[in-house]
Amino acid sequence: MLHDFQLAAIAVERQQTRLLRIPLHQDLQNRLAEQWTEQYRAFIADAEEIEFNPGYQPEAHERFCIDNYELPDCIANENRLALDSLDSLTRNDDRLDLIKGVVAFVCTNEGEELLLFQNFNRSHVIHPGCFLFSQNNTYVTAESPGLTLDKKLACIYRQADQALVFQNFRVTNTFLPLAEFYQEASEQEIREILDHDLLVVEDTDALAENSNQWFRKRFAMLRDSEILDNYTAEQIYNHSVSFEVEVVVEDEKIVFPSDKREAKHLLQFLNEEIFRGAITERLYETNSKREADR
Repeated sequence: MLHDFQLAAIAVERQQTRLLRIPLHQDLQNRLAEQWTEQYRAFIADAEEIEFNPGYQPEAHERFCIDNYELPDCIANENRLALDSLDSLTRNDDRLDLIKGVVAFVCTNEGEELLLFQNFNRSHVIHPGCFLFSQNNTYVTAESPGLTLDKKLACIYRQADQALVFQNFRVTNTFLPLAEFYQEASEQEIREILDHDLLVVEDTDALAENSNQWFRKRFAMLRDSEILDNYTAEQIYNHSVSFEVEVVVEDEKIVFPSDKREAKHLLQFLNEEIFRGAITERLYETNSKREADR
């Protein structure tokens, strides 16, 4: 069983990643330690670690592994024995919607230090009045915000060899930066991506031949995300309205602009690299660490 279970939330605000301690009652802490032990065992059971290849879809028994992975400073500089010094999430209810993941700092029976991560999004937040709980044969609602946790791990980090082990790039990239490990799409691959049935392109040659490293990585991310396969042009357009991205739809297809600035904005949106500040409601680019140019 895992020991010294300590839980924290990973909040991202204005490109700054912040760790917030999740204080737990002793009984709940013990129960979660047991549950996460089982999740950890399920994650590593008969698992084969393979080199990260963003173009490959791992089998159920396979896990990507990135050696010498550098965690964000706010996580790397903490340990399970010092989390009490962190600000508590209970005093930061306004940041609940900014949580992208939760991390448990634990120790194995052999003394190995591990970090266990779960995915987290707004649907995991319990808002008073939005959730009903059975109590004494009737339903009541929470009087204060609450959290729900996943039933499986998204990734683990072994501190001894600085190895990040995960299965799904897209999920892990929401709370740990992975874009720099992504291979670039070739000119031919960009042409194939732009030839997708959901797209109509203004100038394929201009985009394929003149794309820099930033564009080549984002085209590769778009290909592997399967966003274009799983959503219609109308659905994508409807989601774009609140993000101030001009998505033009013609004959049930998305028009991919040749203008580099417009193309960049569209790629950022399709790769979910744009978010809105919770207070100012400004738009931010998740990888540039600056306010979005709109």
